[in-house]
Amino acid sequence: MVSYKHRASSTTSLSDDAEDIDEEAPQFAFYPDNIQLVPAQWANKRDHHVQVLQLAHHSPISTIPAEVLIQILKHVHSPRDLFAAMRVSRTFCECAVELLWHKPSFPKYNTIYKMANLLRAEQQTFTYPSFIRRLNFLNHGSDLSDNIFTVFARCDRLERLTLIGCKHVSAAALTNTLPAFLSLVAVDLSNVVNTTSEAIAGLATVAIRLQGINLTGCEQVNDEGIIALAINCPLLRRVKLSGLSLLTDESISALAEGCSMLLEIDLHNCSLVTDVSIRRIWTNLLHMREMRLSHCSLLTDAAFPAPFDPEYHTECVNPFANSSIKNEELPPLVICRIFENLRMLDLTACPLVTDQAVAGIISHAPKIRNLVLSKCILLTDRAVESICRLGRHLHYLHLGHASKITDRSVRLLARSCMRIRYIDFASKSNSTFIVVHYLLPPL
Repeated sequence: MVSYKHRASSTTSLSDDAEDIDEEAPQFAFYPDNIQLVPAQWANKRDHHVQVLQLAHHSPISTIPAEVLIQILKHVHSPRDLFAAMRVSRTFCECAVELLWHKPSFPKYNTIYKMANLLRAEQQTFTYPSFIRRLNFLNHGSDLSDNIFTVFARCDRLERLTLIGCKHVSAAALTNTLPAFLSLVAVDLSNVVNTTSEAIAGLATVAIRLQGINLTGCEQVNDEGIIALAINCPLLRRVKLSGLSLLTDESISALAEGCSMLLEIDLHNCSLVTDVSIRRIWTNLLHMREMRLSHCSLLTDAAFPAPFDPEYHTECVNPFANSSIKNEELPPLVICRIFENLRMLDLTACPLVTDQAVAGIISHAPKIRNLVLSKCILLTDRAVESICRLGRHLHYLHLGHASKITDRSVRLLARSCMRIRYIDFASKSNSTFIVVHYLLPPL
């Protein structure tokens, strides 16, 4: 069966850009556009073909080619309706069964149990495991156990897997099962606390088409697992590593150098990450849309591009930008290119970031929509003046606890950024209530 577009936002992305390549790609990867669609094959080899052909001769509906019937049925989204279509005839059953199974829903945990038993069965009407493309255990994460989860290793064409909060799935089960999913495109392991680097490395060696991975809260994952992803999964576009406190510059640099298609990266609370690896992100990842660097307390101005100088027209970057010298000796990061796609940057609680860094960021990313600078305590009015250059592109601004910012710059901000939808000045001691007067018109 071929793809049909889902306009709902991705669970692994906060981007509001509609032109996502992977969202537009076929959901049934084994049926590309240039290959003829075929109905599902019966697992049971009973030979009824002669009888079926004789009966079909008298039915006008039997003259519809299978590929046309599949194209029609793919617009039927209700599982109940697809199930009814399966019971029309043998031909309808063959054309509808894979659509029905491609994304099974689990309203109750008992449904998962029943499906696991069916997948275990030796005698099956169809090869059901090969029909399943998406599995979402979000609503039953606290109940899923090893003996049930491992059964789904039979789904050799699985493309998307969601295991959020599956805390009872063991490290051994993850290590043995994840490498079975060779066609995996996106996987969400948020708060699967037993996830290890060994499991991630095993997945990375087989899932070379992987585009998105969410490892939020998987505290046992270290550099080894992330480096395996960087080496084996060059198509990665979204990586969420929030809370992985064991990660260092080595793994982040490997991602920046090995995954040139990265659009989103989340390094929230990766406390060991320093300027060195963030500089590699700026110099290697040209299409970045979202960067979350909140609570990376070691970051300084050296992690970000130096303010753009229009007198320079070369396309090269500073040849010493990524040198291995100590952080305090890093030269300014001179980049002579514009990051047109960057829409969101989160630097919450990066206390060493100053006005100089903000000026450099704005000069190289002039279309940021969402800028989070809360708890950047060194920022002053100069930073706000730089932010004003975003103009109509800025929609959301967070400057809470930036106590050195005064009403003067806020007044300029209100006049320059007329499309602001949300602004945060929490705990700004140098502000007066007159600031509300300036902000009301654009808000």
